[in-house]
Amino acid sequence: MTLLLAVPLVAVGAKKDSLLLSKVQSGDRVVERYLIRNAQSGDTEFEMMFPINNSTLQTTFAGNADAIAALNSFAKSAADTTMHIVTMEVVGYASPDGQEAKNNTLAAARAKATADYVTSHCKDGKVTTSSHTYLWSDCIPVVEGMDIDDKEEVLAILASESHSETEKQAELMKMPQVWMIFKNTILPPMRHAALNVAYSKDNIVEKSYVVTPQKPEPKPAPQPVAEAKPETKEKPYPVAIVETDETGIIVEVPQKERHHRRKNR
Repeated sequence: MTLLLAVPLVAVGAKKDSLLLSKVQSGDRVVERYLIRNAQSGDTEFEMMFPINNSTLQTTFAGNADAIAALNSFAKSAADTTMHIVTMEVVGYASPDGQEAKNNTLAAARAKATADYVTSHCKDGKVTTSSHTYLWSDCIPVVEGMDIDDKEEVLAILASESHSETEKQAELMKMPQVWMIFKNTILPPMRHAALNVAYSKDNIVEKSYVVTPQKPEPKPAPQPVAEAKPETKEKPYPVAIVETDETGIIVEVPQKERHHRRKNR
């Protein structure tokens, strides 16, 4: 097995916003590992409950233990470098019973208490807060799904446009059994804070493919070398020996010249 690449480099030809982590070849098979940024997105919500007239986040109140355990688990996951927090929003709520101004303050304080806990455990991202106080008309869907005495009268009070919020509460309190249902069942779930977290997550994917070994280029054929022609030397003319009767000197005369002399005699 051959490790071709073991350091992060931008992948050429890979998906947009991806990172080549490694490239390993074993025989003719190559395996590439890519980090795909923001491949997945999602959101999750956590709900913290509060006692009446209270804005302190109590870890053991109502279902807070389970919610906080889930939040802590998510915070550990968010600490992983493959997860990125996009937004964290906390909305604090207050039930409609009591004075409106006090309820508004409670709702805002519950949002802040929850946001403070979140920022102390999940530092990846900024938490924004807002608040909301329920109206008595917000109880209509819950009452419609319940089997209670004087149901129609209760719904009329909740939907009334001629009654103020304080007057609606006074009318409901005149019906002890109905008010007990509101006090113990309908109103407590409205005293809460909701944390919504939007996030994205990176994925690690593998790409495997087979490569064909490259054949070596053939060596060029040797070119024929022309044989050197032997040098041709001019053959010398035949020579003749001429004797002179006067000096007795022997002279070698080329045959061609000799022929020329004879002709001119």
